[in-house]
Amino acid sequence: MNIVYLTFGEKTNIHVQAYLSILSFRKQMDDSDRIIIVTTVPQFYRQARQWAEIIALEDWQIDEWKGLHNYLFRVKTKTLQMVADKYPEDSILFVDIDTVLYGRLEDMRNILNKGKGIMHKDEGHPSQMKGASLRMWHTIEGHTYGGITLSMRHHMWNSGIIGIPGVISQTIARQTLLLLDGMLDDGVECFNVEQFAMSVAMIEQLELNEAESVVVHYWGNKPEWESMAYDILAKAYMEQLSLEDAAEQLDVCKLSKTPYYIHRSSTASRLKRFIDKLFKDKDYKYL
Repeated sequence: MNIVYLTFGEKTNIHVQAYLSILSFRKQMDDSDRIIIVTTVPQFYRQARQWAEIIALEDWQIDEWKGLHNYLFRVKTKTLQMVADKYPEDSILFVDIDTVLYGRLEDMRNILNKGKGIMHKDEGHPSQMKGASLRMWHTIEGHTYGGITLSMRHHMWNSGIIGIPGVISQTIARQTLLLLDGMLDDGVECFNVEQFAMSVAMIEQLELNEAESVVVHYWGNKPEWESMAYDILAKAYMEQLSLEDAAEQLDVCKLSKTPYYIHRSSTASRLKRFIDKLFKDKDYKYL
């Protein structure tokens, strides 16, 4: 099984999150597993070169993979397609950086070995959602892309985890791109149209299973989880631990004490911005 990560840009918080996720998966890997890191900054992953495959991307490739509509998350599907083409017989577990494995990796491996698919969570049908997702559905309802006519059976699944059996990974990647590009051509501007396209392609080909009971996806509380990731890597650096040793010391029980989602009041955020404008910082001093 290929456990795939995509990172680009030089903001360290992105790569610190990736390392936290990688460490959590590394603890449970067996000889049949391979970590693949696709990145525009391969120098950030020198410590992982002994046991991970690092695939370097250039910035121009990122721009090209965004496609005609300059859609950032199209890069994710193009990365999946690249890995599927390189290892067509191997199952793929595409992992977003803001995730941590806390359950059994073996459970997901068994699902893929049975020819079934995995995504993080069934979020329901976009017709029952609000905002951009609902507007997306009103735009594409009943449309046909790549031979697939969209209907009420096509739920939106969260794509924080994407697990695809190797025998069908190339087909899923190609189908997702057809769906995605078709929706974008029809004027869809929803930021998560990528995960809807992936969901439709998977639903058409596979029985889908949720990974929520195995992997935490902390998109709803990134600041606290990022802070923990920085602390873990800083401690590993100061103690001169290898990544293997840092993985062994990763205590998922401690991580579980930090919420992965917090509903933050929009009113409180507006008040904070207003107060910050009234009482601005001043008297800056520099070297």
